[in-house]
Amino acid sequence: MVFRSGIESIFILLFIMISYQLSTAQVAKLYPVDEAARDPSFFIFRARLLEAIQLRDAAFIISILSPSIKNSFGGNDGIEEFKKFWKPEHSESRLWNTLMRVVGLGGSFDGNSRFMAPYTYSKFPEEIDGFTHGVIIGENVRVRKEPGTAGEVIGTLSYDIVKVIDWEPKTAGANKEKWVLVSLGKEARGYVAETYIRSPIDYRAGFEKREGRWELTFFVSGD
Repeated sequence: MVFRSGIESIFILLFIMISYQLSTAQVAKLYPVDEAARDPSFFIFRARLLEAIQLRDAAFIISILSPSIKNSFGGNDGIEEFKKFWKPEHSESRLWNTLMRVVGLGGSFDGNSRFMAPYTYSKFPEEIDGFTHGVIIGENVRVRKEPGTAGEVIGTLSYDIVKVIDWEPKTAGANKEKWVLVSLGKEARGYVAETYIRSPIDYRAGFEKREGRWELTFFVSGD
């Protein structure tokens, strides 16, 4: 009984240590936000946009672009530059997955006629460095000691803002999954699947209502 009690105490201590490490990894929480329903006209517009993305409807995408849409921070703005870069006429264009990931992650209004997506950009705290931190976009996301699903699970994170040690993902496993190395507080670190972490300065979109219709006014990444 004494031996068993000692083993149980060790496991409890290890659990407390891991829990403490993960709690110190948490810089802040950022829960999903989606204010689209606040404006019925935008809610309907976004539903049509999501449908167009699924159907690879290039004509619809082009029709909602602002004539002066911002495509980058290098000055290559406008509809023609958008078309040249993204090639929306091709169903395999990376525009479709990128846009779906942005629009599918909710967002918030800036005033009454502008909507910013995703929420990981529009609601990211200004006091936290967006270059060195990422947002966990799931609940009970597993943190692993090594990249890959075979790696030992050392804890979970839920909607946390965490410090990212290396944004360059490591590829592992037969399916070539990508994994991002994050800080767990002090000197501890672990890997999370790239699917479940997002940088606030990754691709984001701005929509604005002009003369009664919604337009895509910017679609950029970086800063």
